[in-house]
Amino acid sequence: GLILGKRTMQHTDSAAVLERMNRVLAMQKRANAAKGPPSAALRRDRLTRCVSMLLTHQDDLVEAIQSDFGARSRDMTLLTDIAAAIGPLKQARAELERWMAPQKRKVTPAALGLLGAKAEVRYQPKGVVGVMTPWNFPVQLALDAIAGAFAAGNSVMLKPSEFTPTTSALLAQLLDLYFDEDEVAVFLGGPSIGAAFSGLPFDHLIFTGATSVGRHVMRAAADNLVPVTLELGGKSPVVMSR
Repeated sequence: GLILGKRTMQHTDSAAVLERMNRVLAMQKRANAAKGPPSAALRRDRLTRCVSMLLTHQDDLVEAIQSDFGARSRDMTLLTDIAAAIGPLKQARAELERWMAPQKRKVTPAALGLLGAKAEVRYQPKGVVGVMTPWNFPVQLALDAIAGAFAAGNSVMLKPSEFTPTTSALLAQLLDLYFDEDEVAVFLGGPSIGAAFSGLPFDHLIFTGATSVGRHVMRAAADNLVPVTLELGGKSPVVMSR
């Protein structure tokens, strides 16, 4: 059955959700600035907590997804949502040090090298990453984005789909149980909450979903010059006959 987290947002009052979104965003930005880039050990710990969460509560997640879909194969969910979410988390954990390592670059003009000049690229976290995920693979798509964000040293604000309410509520409860609010926070709600979420001044915004909605997300993000990553559907036409 569902577990109860200490801070899970279950308000139906949109005003309360909007107030919390702005408060959490400001809090995460303050925390990131005060603490600086997280160490490799902390990033690894966050990724490990995600894996532990999925393994420990996989039966709860399967039950929630079955409830939302009405009928969906347990084996399919274990493969496409649980295992497919654990894969990117483990890969990020394994590649962490390599991804974080500075990369040398040639000095331009080359004459500066003779004077002792050196150049390298150092990878820094962006800050707070907003993540908006769809209904079709609600666990995998959320945790895949979180894996990349955590590996890069960012904090996360997640808006899961309202079309899988049981799964989204469970994800909120589980992430609340395993993480502090300055690491990851989840916000539940319908289109009005999604529209407000996409208009927040994140340091980066990731959206997976319909192309038509992606256009609105990009426009809203543009008001704050927020860089976006869009994975949009509608590119695979299918002909069905009987």
